[in-house]
Amino acid sequence: MARRSLGGVETNYLSKAMSQDLRYALRLLVHSPGFFLVAILTLALGIGANTAIFSVVHALLLRPLPYPEADRLVMVWQDLSEGGGRSDEWATPGNYFDWRNARDLFAGVTAVQGWQPTLTGLGSPEPLTGEQVTSDYFDVLRIQPAIGRGFRSDDMVPKAPRVAVLSHALWQRRFGGNPAVLGTTVMLGGEPHEIVGVMAAGFRPAVIAVSELWRPRQLDAANPARGAVILRVVARLQDGLPYGQAQSAATLLARQLEQAHPDFNAGIGIRVVPLQDQVVGGYRLALLVLLGAVAFVLLIACVNIANLLLARASARNREMAVRLALGASRPRVIRQLLTESVLLAAVGGAVGLLVGAWGIAGLTAIAPAGAPRVNEIGLDWTVLAFSAALTLITGIAFGLIPAVQASRPRAVSSLRDGTRSDAGASGRRARRTLIVVEVGLALVLLVGSGLLMRTLVRLQGVELGFEPAGVLVGAVLPPQVKYPTGAARIAFYDRVLERVSALPGVEKAAISSVVPLGGGDNDMDVHVEGRPVPRTPVEATTTWYRLVSAGYFDAMGIGLRSGRGIAPREAEPVVVVGETAARRYWPGEDPLGRRVRFGTSPDAPWFTVVGVADDVRMAGAREGTRVEMYLPYWHFPEAGTNVVLKTGGDPIRLAEAVRQAVREIDPDMPVSGITPMDALVARSIAQSRFIALLSAAFAGLALSLSAIGIYGVTSYTVALRTGEIGVRMALGADRGDVFRLVVGEGLKLAALGSLIGLGAALALSRSMATLLFGIAPYDPVTFAATTAVLLAVALLAGALPAGRATRVDPAVALRAE
Repeated sequence: MARRSLGGVETNYLSKAMSQDLRYALRLLVHSPGFFLVAILTLALGIGANTAIFSVVHALLLRPLPYPEADRLVMVWQDLSEGGGRSDEWATPGNYFDWRNARDLFAGVTAVQGWQPTLTGLGSPEPLTGEQVTSDYFDVLRIQPAIGRGFRSDDMVPKAPRVAVLSHALWQRRFGGNPAVLGTTVMLGGEPHEIVGVMAAGFRPAVIAVSELWRPRQLDAANPARGAVILRVVARLQDGLPYGQAQSAATLLARQLEQAHPDFNAGIGIRVVPLQDQVVGGYRLALLVLLGAVAFVLLIACVNIANLLLARASARNREMAVRLALGASRPRVIRQLLTESVLLAAVGGAVGLLVGAWGIAGLTAIAPAGAPRVNEIGLDWTVLAFSAALTLITGIAFGLIPAVQASRPRAVSSLRDGTRSDAGASGRRARRTLIVVEVGLALVLLVGSGLLMRTLVRLQGVELGFEPAGVLVGAVLPPQVKYPTGAARIAFYDRVLERVSALPGVEKAAISSVVPLGGGDNDMDVHVEGRPVPRTPVEATTTWYRLVSAGYFDAMGIGLRSGRGIAPREAEPVVVVGETAARRYWPGEDPLGRRVRFGTSPDAPWFTVVGVADDVRMAGAREGTRVEMYLPYWHFPEAGTNVVLKTGGDPIRLAEAVRQAVREIDPDMPVSGITPMDALVARSIAQSRFIALLSAAFAGLALSLSAIGIYGVTSYTVALRTGEIGVRMALGADRGDVFRLVVGEGLKLAALGSLIGLGAALALSRSMATLLFGIAPYDPVTFAATTAVLLAVALLAGALPAGRATRVDPAVALRAE
């Protein structure tokens, strides 16, 4: 009982002591409003920026995908890297069925193909984006429709009645959220579909994130195609199978399939990638770099506040001396000072949450189009816990060194002599060390930001191979049910070209199956005349092809290196090749007049090369040029094309006129994705711009905080050395000598910090290599320029207090001593 009582007394004593410390800390902060506001704003910016960026990192990288046991889901790719091809090639239907049968590896396998139907019969036609999936799609994800049913195996049989499942958003938007929609028939892509289910509001599509509806992909399991690479495959690993073993088992399966189907699978491996990595992999490094940048900003803020507290501790030197002289223990003094710093951090953290909420809203508003899981970013409990922990750690981090310095027993000497001591040489060393650290951190941020900004400039200056100014593009997708033959599609495209060419403001008009930066592309095997016929997929020569009309090169601003373009409706099969294709297939030779055959049929016609066009960066400035060829669309009239218009003014003004022109031909035919090419170019580098601008903002904040820190230390040093400066001036030192003395001290600290920062930047910049373009991670121009900027700012920060020092009156300074 005595022990419990003693423990209770001790707990009560500590509680009262903490309460006293807290009340005293509050009084001190209230009586120092200037210090309080500066510290709170500094902390709020640092904690708020970290909260905002962490919320993005948490949503994209740390939070599991919204499926049960999401860590077991993987993407499965055909791996063609053995033959120098892609390691993430789509799958053939034949391989999908073979992979589905590998029950020791996969608990379930589903395949996905893009689908772009037009919803008609319910008012204005609307182009939609969806997924055609195999019947086990929802089973593999382990999520079923909220109302109705998913798909059955008989839905997947060729020529089975069409059924569809709607997203919650589409159900609300076009059907008013009416449950009676189940069992009704709607027209999608010109075909009747029975609505059998509706997904829940939070459902996330597995592959195509913007999908709003799903239907079964009808495949012939008895005789699946083995040469058509059309499917993206998602699988669920068997329970208990580690990822490393899964990849080994997939490699073994690939070898077995190679033996079983040598004509189609020779040299083709299988690559397994966690679905989480597949969804956000392209953003992982960028987000980690930004998280590191805001962490550096917070460290710099902590350094600044620690310096402020050190200076404030010197002003409170007599107070600390009295406490120690009256018997207060050193831990008691440290606890009091840490209570003040943690309270300061708590208020800064609370304001920082508001800054973080604003930052999250701003980040989601300016996030690049297509960024994954943006709708999941927000202030949830995990982010709040992170912010609270960060606030506590920050308060201890910036308060510990000043608390230890202020509680040293030597402070009692200041009580005896009555001086306003600077806590000795150790206090000065602590402040100078912190400034060196601050400058080093700032330089690392400046170098990283400089590299990213130079990358952005290089990306904006890349020659794309076409002229985007004044060009408008939009897709028309005639359904095969309504336009079942090539002749019907050719007639439709001819009429579209005729109508849009006559629109006021249109200078040139053309069509193309794909457009640069449009996000899609098509490839096909090609046989070059005079070379052996490929026998396996690895030996096959693949080229990217575009089906275009006459005038496409003029409308898109693509130059011709030699020969000519495609003439209007010329009957002879001709082809225009890109520069890369010309170099690869006819190195050192003139490709004009040479012939190629497309596809694998020996009866396919030979196409004669009539021109060589400039290479076009179809996938953006970061991507290299491709082996590409341009064919007349009337030889391969696919079910879908893009209208390309060269205009004399703002191209977007023609958008409604284009829609109306197509509606006059077919009232049920919308034009989707009408966009100026300038917007597509901007979108292609949106991620790089987003990262560069954010890093520049953080680097600017770090530079400002560093300048404030140097200014504060220099000003405080001048105040402490007023007597020394008076003596120097009394003994004959001129104002220039004093100015150089004061500025030189700040520059020495900045120079030492810069040297440390350069070493750290050299080490860390290599990790950013994949984010850069056109410059090396150790780019000397960036390193030199950022160092010069930092030293210039340090010079300016030290010049203001140095100017005040030169105006010291020696007599006044000596009397003050």
